[in-house]
Amino acid sequence: MESIRPSIAETSYRMFDRPLHPELFDPVIVGRIRSEQYDMTIGLCEGGYYLQFTSGGHSIVEVTAPDRQQLSTFGLQRTYFYNEQEEILHKSNVPFLYHFAGEVDVVEYSVFTRVQMELESETSNVFLSHQFPAPNRLLPGALSLVRVEGSARMLSVHTFHTYPVDLAVLRTQTLIELD
Repeated sequence: MESIRPSIAETSYRMFDRPLHPELFDPVIVGRIRSEQYDMTIGLCEGGYYLQFTSGGHSIVEVTAPDRQQLSTFGLQRTYFYNEQEEILHKSNVPFLYHFAGEVDVVEYSVFTRVQMELESETSNVFLSHQFPAPNRLLPGALSLVRVEGSARMLSVHTFHTYPVDLAVLRTQTLIELD
């Protein structure tokens, strides 16, 4: 069963304290939010997503992508592999508060298909979404959703990514608070 999306076991979270060029990720869809205080870009990719946030001359980029994706180590602050047994928490203050949490749920086929259908029904109500082609007739295509809430001083970004071959759902939450 060949899938566009890599296995969750090969997927990592990486955080950089500098901007990265969006073309490194080959996004299928990109969204942008700008205000007087910040500029945020989110892109959905085959391997997951990238989020680039800039405020006051400081940037944070978080990337969920296959580990085989070559990215510079310049500015790399953290790398974590997703593991269904533990939650990833990362906090930074550069000069805004940045908090990231990610968790993987590996479930039975019946639960996975129900979650996939629920997420598919939400695609028109979210900031960004994309469904990739199905790997075969038995499994749905990988799906990614991004929800964004916020104000001029705070952003909350929730992402959901399905990994049909692994019967896994990756959930992430990013909270950014400005002074």
